[in-house]
Amino acid sequence: MLKIPNEPHVVWVGGALDAQTRLLARHVQAHHHYVQWYEQQQLRQLLQRYPAEQLVLIGHSYGASTAAKLVAKGHSVQVLITIDPVGWQPVALHRIPQHCHYWLNVLAADTKANFANWVARAGGWWQHAPRQFAHQHLEIHADHALVVSKALAQLPRL
Repeated sequence: MLKIPNEPHVVWVGGALDAQTRLLARHVQAHHHYVQWYEQQQLRQLLQRYPAEQLVLIGHSYGASTAAKLVAKGHSVQVLITIDPVGWQPVALHRIPQHCHYWLNVLAADTKANFANWVARAGGWWQHAPRQFAHQHLEIHADHALVVSKALAQLPRL
């Protein structure tokens, strides 16, 4: 069961279009940290700054695959939340549970033809690949864009 640590350090990783759409960025609170998916050096520094047992790492789209990749490479976190991950670079999904206490993966289950879903498919949509490795694999009936707000609404307050 997903349990957010007391006084968590929350780090958000935005997807490829998050600078324009703010699908993830609009949920970031003043005491949280936010980076874009390509700012991997900054993300590594944030992960090293805080104790792993207090870290909550949340990413959407390319940001989710960036976050997952760093955890798979050994950057430990308490909670990893990947929201409809997208990315062409391979990630050792089987290594993620070794470096996080709880991994929640959210899949956008609405596959209608629209711009958001087309972007996800073109970007290397992971679909059900994390299902066998994540502690919880949640399918939400929403497209690649709308899944962010719907997924975050189901989480405990950060």
